Amino acid sequence: MSQYFATISIMKNIFILMMPLILFSQESKLVNLLSETNDNSFITQYEYGKMLFNNPRGISCKKCHGDKAQGKFISKFEHKVKSKKYNCVVETYDIKNVNLNDFRDKLDQQKKDKKINFKQDDVCKKLIYGNIMPKYFLTNDEVDSIYFYIRNVNNNE
Repeated sequence: MSQYFATISIMKNIFILMMPLILFSQESKLVNLLSETNDNSFITQYEYGKMLFNNPRGISCKKCHGDKAQGKFISKFEHKVKSKKYNCVVETYDIKNVNLNDFRDKLDQQKKDKKINFKQDDVCKKLIYGNIMPKYFLTNDEVDSIYFYIRNVNNNE
């Protein structure tokens, strides 16, 4: 009979030790069901993308593109060429609907901006083009996570 109680006591101790693991396992499954991806890490792709969007290595994406990637006004200035004045406006556009390849290309360190032939009166466009977007040293996974975030920002908040 004492062996019976010893076995029950051992089983009870094993159960008590295993309970946190069982509960954590169930919670982890629930988090994965509720997350946007089947990512097995402690943070979802959406959360990781949001973190990178708000604070990449360098200036925050949201400083120029707005809290929800909707684009925004940045600055205006006057530029003089000879006796002619140009009132220039620097603003970003909504990037939520940019396709993935264009998004990757804009963040790729190796790719140069396309050469555009500007009209003579396109002084502001020529000054701004290619000089506004900072270059980041992001991995492909980081770029994909930021893209996932901006594509889903209005659905999740």
